Amino acid sequence: MDGRRRAQPLVLIVEDDVLLRLTIAGSLRDAGFEVLEAANAAEAVQILNCIPVDALFSDVDMPGRMDGCALAQWVHQRELNVRIILTSGPDRALGEAGEYVSYLSKPYASDEVEHLLRSVIPSLSS
Repeated sequence: MDGRRRAQPLVLIVEDDVLLRLTIAGSLRDAGFEVLEAANAAEAVQILNCIPVDALFSDVDMPGRMDGCALAQWVHQRELNVRIILTSGPDRALGEAGEYVSYLSKPYASDEVEHLLRSVIPSLSS
């Protein structure tokens, strides 16, 4: 192995709405992304501790002790090389996370997710 990253970017989708998560994951796989899925922030942390991902696409509002903003802060504090996209209803306040995340307002179309990912992942935007 020559040290290069995998050919397709790896995206972690964190969404507690199963149908929405499956829809976005399927669409991104069809578009050439590798996709991992988590139902909440706790699952996402377990994945992020083990697997380097290129991008995190997370809902802000999730059950559990950690919401999407807290998950973004967790990633940011560990200086992981991960592009972060948060999604929620319109007019959502992101607090300090707004300084280092991209935001996509719900409802959104699958192609909007793909387009935003392609714009924030360095290897795809060049």
